[in-house]
Amino acid sequence: MRILDRYIGQTVLVSIVSVMVVLAALFVLIAFVNEFEKVGRADYTIWQAAMYVLLHIPQNIYEIFPMAALLGTMLGLGALSKKSELVIIRASGVSRMRISLAVIKSAAMLIVLVVIVGEIVAPPALEYANQTRLKALASQLSLNTDYGLWARDGNTFIHVRNVEHDGRLVDINLYTLSDAGRLDKQLHADTARYNGEAWILKNVKESHIGHAGIQQTILPQLEWQTLMDPELVSIVSLEPMSLAVWKLLDYIQYLRSNGLESKQYELAMWNKLITPFTILAMVLLAVPFVFRSQRQTSIGLQIILGFLVGIVFYIASRLAGQIGLVYDLLPVISASLPTLLVFMLAAWQFHRTR
Repeated sequence: MRILDRYIGQTVLVSIVSVMVVLAALFVLIAFVNEFEKVGRADYTIWQAAMYVLLHIPQNIYEIFPMAALLGTMLGLGALSKKSELVIIRASGVSRMRISLAVIKSAAMLIVLVVIVGEIVAPPALEYANQTRLKALASQLSLNTDYGLWARDGNTFIHVRNVEHDGRLVDINLYTLSDAGRLDKQLHADTARYNGEAWILKNVKESHIGHAGIQQTILPQLEWQTLMDPELVSIVSLEPMSLAVWKLLDYIQYLRSNGLESKQYELAMWNKLITPFTILAMVLLAVPFVFRSQRQTSIGLQIILGFLVGIVFYIASRLAGQIGLVYDLLPVISASLPTLLVFMLAAWQFHRTR
């Protein structure tokens, strides 16, 4: 029986890896085409664009693996079905549950590997890719950290605590040094938005430091000219899903301790924690589908259906997260609901195949 489990598992394993390689190559091609338009700006070369795209492969693998697991399982078991091997296995007394367990055991090894790639390999690779790209496109700017963006504009050092998805900067501090290296001025603004020519700072507190002491000025808004335009901000600002779980947890604690909104990062953390269960749900969904369509469904149709299910799940998970943020739902509910629905659909399909 172990030989049979190993045979089924290896067949599904090879199919999942093959699908993942094809999808990753497709993502790399699309990403490289998008980067190609930036080649030639400043010091950005085609080789740096290629390196930037290649360093995104671990994150791409982490994000597309649920779909790869679904398609790979369907194609692996579908290949066994087309050769009537599933019929023979079932006729020999092997239950559907036993076949499912053989598939799950093989998928579990890949799940562990993908989680390691997504949590350990991908975050530093993305950070290095962003730093390298930033230095090539705008050498005057510094690099991004896990807890905000640091930049330099002449004698002014800039720290932006958070960058919103709409391009708005939050919690900005500007430190201006004299030629002798002394701190001359410190400016803090709650938010900043780009108006097409300059950044408009809101709720500004400006402190001038001199021999006579500190003189503070409070302004409702202030125009700020800097090298840091919205395109460069979008380059260096890290998406929550690109951070490791433990760094997300640290940042969430920082936001909470400072009375700042943290649900977007909580949602990303829960999405990452639920990812292994999402992959498992996709594998379980594929198994009864193949059993129900052993003779009626071609491999081509299986691929189309698998893509449709994967795309619907991807859209549903993103939509559930945004709805949760809008209606102030608990992030754990928004993140887990699509996966729970897939588990329920898989259970229903198993029940129908009895």
